Amino acid sequence: MSATYDVKQDLLAAFRSLMSPLVRILLRNGVAFREFADVIREVYVSACVQELAKQRRGASLARVAMMTGLTRREVSDIAAGRGASIDGVASNANKAAKLLEAWHTDPEYLAPYGFPRDLSVDPGDAAGSFHSLVDKYIGSGSAPAMLEELVRVGAAKMLEGGQVIRVLKRTYIPTEMTPELVQIFTQAVRRYVETVDHNLSQSDSTGRRFDRLVYPDEGLREADVPIFEQQVRDYLETVIAEVDAKAALFPKPDSSSSEKPVYVGVGLYFYREHVDEEVDLSRLTGDDTHH
Repeated sequence: MSATYDVKQDLLAAFRSLMSPLVRILLRNGVAFREFADVIREVYVSACVQELAKQRRGASLARVAMMTGLTRREVSDIAAGRGASIDGVASNANKAAKLLEAWHTDPEYLAPYGFPRDLSVDPGDAAGSFHSLVDKYIGSGSAPAMLEELVRVGAAKMLEGGQVIRVLKRTYIPTEMTPELVQIFTQAVRRYVETVDHNLSQSDSTGRRFDRLVYPDEGLREADVPIFEQQVRDYLETVIAEVDAKAALFPKPDSSSSEKPVYVGVGLYFYREHVDEEVDLSRLTGDDTHH
């Protein structure tokens, strides 16, 4: 086995571990795999073009396709701005939003005064049932999963011992994930990974950016974790204030000059490892049978 192959396998294993918490965030917010795959395809093409530019090599469709493993058609569609939109993939969020909108507007599912009716969840009930609503707007066989999802996010609730479902919201909001939180998450992860990428590309240690990790070698007792976390929080609050004060001593970039500002900073965080349990995928069952 070649050294190159070893590195590739190690990287794939590392990215599998890295992606686990990121995929959990996507799942909690209704992002389907194909949506994410569309984004990854676009990122692959964009990153490939950037790397070729750094190497002063031309970025032809054939070369980008060869390096990324995508087809020339896929690369061409992405370059033309037709990447994620060409498949028209409907995510769980899109499906749920479409269903809630229909429930509030389709006369078949409205009460006399225009309010959405409570619907039977019995698959044997034909017209006017939750199953008929899902079959009409989402697709046959999707009702059990959609029922579970709407209840999970608080968009609907079960009544009469689970025989009837009542809609509570017209909009689908999977979690309290605000735009501000998304921006914070994006910046935090992106900036740290950029630091790691920079350091990995530096053969000379003097050119690497500061990156240190401190942890108890043998771990801690569960009872001691909150105490240690609070100690770290108190100490790092002081460190952050000192770093902020040092940064304030430098002159601000002149907005009237042609020199662009360089955005730098320091990130500090407390972590607790989430150990991913191995899942036996062969035990996945077929269609849901509960209602």
